[in-house]
Amino acid sequence: MRHPLHVPLSVPVGAPAPAPAAAPAARHRKPRRPSALRAGVAALAAVPPARRLAAGLGLASVLAATALTATVDPAAPVAPDREPARQSSTFAQVSGD
Repeated sequence: MRHPLHVPLSVPVGAPAPAPAAAPAARHRKPRRPSALRAGVAALAAVPPARRLAAGLGLASVLAATALTATVDPAAPVAPDREPARQSSTFAQVSGD
């Protein structure tokens, strides 16, 4: 079965085939690879400024929280009904009172 868009062409028998046109000499150039910095700048430029600001503020808050956790002693004073000499567990426990 022929394709519906098939158009038969008449070619005389014994006619020489047309010679292919001479292609121009190819110039071989090494393709330029994008650097990681250029790709990063392009990716950053695609992000809207409001999102960049939000991401920067989020990163700043995470770094500030990390610095505060590392420098400030987070231990609260011992409750008056507990003995301070004992080391407490990290799990919540029911008081034996």
